[in-house]
Amino acid sequence: MSTVPAFVPLPPEAARWLRDGEEPGLLTAYAAGPALREAHGLGASDDEEAGFVALGYAGLAALLDDAGPRLVLAVDLDAGQVRASGDDFGTTEVRGLRWGQVTALFGDEPDAAADLAEVRRLVAGRTLAEVADDEDVVGLVDRWDLLWYAPEELDSVLA
Repeated sequence: MSTVPAFVPLPPEAARWLRDGEEPGLLTAYAAGPALREAHGLGASDDEEAGFVALGYAGLAALLDDAGPRLVLAVDLDAGQVRASGDDFGTTEVRGLRWGQVTALFGDEPDAAADLAEVRRLVAGRTLAEVADDEDVVGLVDRWDLLWYAPEELDSVLA
């Protein structure tokens, strides 16, 4: 069965519930689909770069909705779980996500807190489309990397 790699911005409590077996319902993810690739001039062989772009959008989206620690799950989805929107951000609707599909976690560097609080202030009430090209927002976000963690490290990432 074919899988679709994607990135799911998720509030920390929802990640804990998912890990503990709760059904998360409909989620928004970001995947390196055809529309994202076309919007960014990426071809079929540019998988790594397209993945980084999708991760970046997921990381930015995580700052729109939640004031807690920023968390993005890297997941491998079954094709039947995915409904792509076809927008330039790779936005994808996901149903039935299971913790076993999580391949990695991404969280913020501890020293990023002040800049990310400023980003949250700048993006309040705005959509991803409205902030994706905002130089002030992008400049602050790009100062910090999302750090990679194994799924087993969820509690450490959120501590």
